Amino acid sequence: MQILFPYATALKKLDLQFTFLSTEDHCQIVQRCSNLETLEVRDVIGDRGLQVVAQTCKKLHRLRVERGDDDQGGLEDEQGRISQVGLMAIAQGCPELTYWAIHVSDITNAALEAVGTCSKNLNDFRLVLLDREAHITELPLDNGVRALLRGCTKLRRFAFYVRPGALSDVGLGYVGEFSKSIRYMLLGNVGESDNGIIQLSKGCPSLQKLEVRGCLFSEHALALAALQLKSLRYLWVQGFRSSPTGTDIMAMVRPFWNIEYIVPDQDEPCPEHKRQILAYYSLAGRRTDCPPSVTLLYPAF
Repeated sequence: MQILFPYATALKKLDLQFTFLSTEDHCQIVQRCSNLETLEVRDVIGDRGLQVVAQTCKKLHRLRVERGDDDQGGLEDEQGRISQVGLMAIAQGCPELTYWAIHVSDITNAALEAVGTCSKNLNDFRLVLLDREAHITELPLDNGVRALLRGCTKLRRFAFYVRPGALSDVGLGYVGEFSKSIRYMLLGNVGESDNGIIQLSKGCPSLQKLEVRGCLFSEHALALAALQLKSLRYLWVQGFRSSPTGTDIMAMVRPFWNIEYIVPDQDEPCPEHKRQILAYYSLAGRRTDCPPSVTLLYPAF
């Protein structure tokens, strides 16, 4: 590790994702890298490491914090986790960020509000709420998401993968209302009912690509949402409430719009959360290379 120290101030990009450094090791390295523009780490960096990043790396443009191995890299130590503390530190200390992807173990509305207040240059923000903690400090996160989207007006890509109860139907309404420029969106375990996705689809005028994972929405609601999202070019849903006949999704049929229904292989169990819908615009028409697990719903021929 010490071999980096003499050159640390000259570094503009640093990738520590595939190292076995502890939280303290991360702090020792980062505090010498005052000119970093890109940093990629695992969440073993912890809140303390992110506080060092915020104090040191004022030129940071891209930050990626991936989930680490729970059994390696110091994650058994309380330091090896990221919460609202680290999130707020980065928001307040690194105002030049344009790309920010982070896995957190805990979160609050205030932390998301800090992102909206301080990170005005963000065009790509991705947050994953991990399932390590039994208790999350504050849920739902509706008001925090609203503040983030209202403040980060340059956002073009937004991913919010949380756990059930973290974003209600009201929160999805805020997402639709304040995502005027977002073109790509990934949502995981959000909403309470069909009304959530319907409320979202009343906004998002620029949304071209939508991915939804682990949702409670019905086929019919997904079809209505796809029709209301006027700029939508691509929809991928993993996990939904299927209709008795499996045909409610056909309500979204339109010219040049391919619809594919995907289930696991016949040898595997097929719970609801494994079923998928893929829909997209194509001038080439029906695909001819589908595996057996894919059923082409439209076009029919």
